[in-house]
Amino acid sequence: MTETQELLDLAQKVLDELTTRDLSLAIAESCTGGLASSILTDLDGSSDVLLYSIVAYNSEAKEEFLGIPHYVLRDFGTISLACAKVMAEGALLYGADVGLATTGVIGESVEDKLKGTAFVAIAVAGQKTFARELVLDPKKSRHELKVDIVKDLFESLITALESVY
Repeated sequence: MTETQELLDLAQKVLDELTTRDLSLAIAESCTGGLASSILTDLDGSSDVLLYSIVAYNSEAKEEFLGIPHYVLRDFGTISLACAKVMAEGALLYGADVGLATTGVIGESVEDKLKGTAFVAIAVAGQKTFARELVLDPKKSRHELKVDIVKDLFESLITALESVY
């Protein structure tokens, strides 16, 4: 199975889970640069679930479009569990039921974080926010790291939905 087909199959599971529960989705991506949104929108029916997607690559965009408090960026950094959580929660600001977020390092080390360090988060409106750190192979290419992060994000979303609903 190709990498793209594997991502598409996982994205289809995400769409099916959200559709079954009649939930809408919003995505806030940083290090993945829109890959999660792109894969989802390759599938029929994505417009029934995905409301919007924000690629907030720098600190200012994270503050302005996702409402991330400056102290989170100052005290924890843009590449942190705290930032991922508030990014996912910020994705809910415009009315979605579920918010997803990715942040991490896919190139040279940043903020004392090594290449391959990433964080994913899932915020379920009115319920709970789930977040986790990923430590991926720093020898992988930027694209390979993006794919690994999106796979984990989608798998984490399915797990989160099963635990909440």
